[in-house]
Amino acid sequence: MNNKQKVVSILMALTLGGVAGHHIDDIVEKYDLQVNRYPIEIEYEILNNCISNYEEPLARKIYLYKKEICTCALEKTELDYFYSSYQKDYNNFLDIFEVKANECMSTMR
Repeated sequence: MNNKQKVVSILMALTLGGVAGHHIDDIVEKYDLQVNRYPIEIEYEILNNCISNYEEPLARKIYLYKKEICTCALEKTELDYFYSSYQKDYNNFLDIFEVKANECMSTMR
């Protein structure tokens, strides 16, 4: 394979990759496959408050267990309760988050 054939092969691969990327992006938009995540600052605040609402440090084992539950609960809550709803009704978010946390705890036992 000479240099010209290599360059043509590389350009063809890049072109196909670009076209495929745009096509996949269109599919994601068309079928609303985007994950509706909260802003990162909000996610951090929710997880931080969930893991430890005390000023004292937690033992590592407890911290890791609570982090796993809180992360699971947030992932499930975000699927059911969009950020716009969170902004409008924080108390309802807390109710749903608690239900999801209990679900996560029951699956981890």
